[in-house]
Amino acid sequence: MKYSENLYVYPWENPMENNCNSYLIDGEVVTLIDPGHHHLFPQLETEMKKDGFSPQDVGLVLITHPHPDHCEAVQDFLDYDTKIAVHKEADAFLDRYGEQFYQMMGLSMPPWRVDILLDEGELLVGEHSFDIIYTPGHAPGSICIYWREQKALFTGDVVFYQSVGRVDLPGGNGLQLKESIEKIASLDVELLLPGHGPLVKGRGSVKENFYVIMSNVFSMI
Repeated sequence: MKYSENLYVYPWENPMENNCNSYLIDGEVVTLIDPGHHHLFPQLETEMKKDGFSPQDVGLVLITHPHPDHCEAVQDFLDYDTKIAVHKEADAFLDRYGEQFYQMMGLSMPPWRVDILLDEGELLVGEHSFDIIYTPGHAPGSICIYWREQKALFTGDVVFYQSVGRVDLPGGNGLQLKESIEKIASLDVELLLPGHGPLVKGRGSVKENFYVIMSNVFSMI
């Protein structure tokens, strides 16, 4: 679904299965953020096709963190010229613990390839520029992606609407998550695009959301 110029939003709204929201940014290099679970990818593919995109059109897949509901469908791009980008710590986590982690989830480690190891800093993708922000706590190598041009922040599972990501999975750390949230709360954001649940729209609403989280949710992390 087209949300604004160059931005397409594909929310996951089926309460019967866990999967993530996916986001597509159009441009010289079509960029997909978090393709989700492999077995649910056909649903995302169908929605993308309604907007005129196919998986073959995607030049870059950006992964916010190495949990299956965000990155398992990377395997659906391995036969194309698509580049896969993930934070270096997330790739190291999957390299070392991926088999055990996926088994814990009742899954098998999927085919995996990384073309770009991300670190904190600016990422140029065609005509678009993104700030990659290292935000561990929910998962090793977790990142948020700040699209300064649109004042949009893709938060993965760091922050949701009035909630935050869990810290009880391997590599989770409550203190790190709090520090990560404080880090992104100071950004000039008019649109918060989380990995699950509704978007938070408007600068005031985004600020209020961070206030609620830091006032009420921090004590539970």
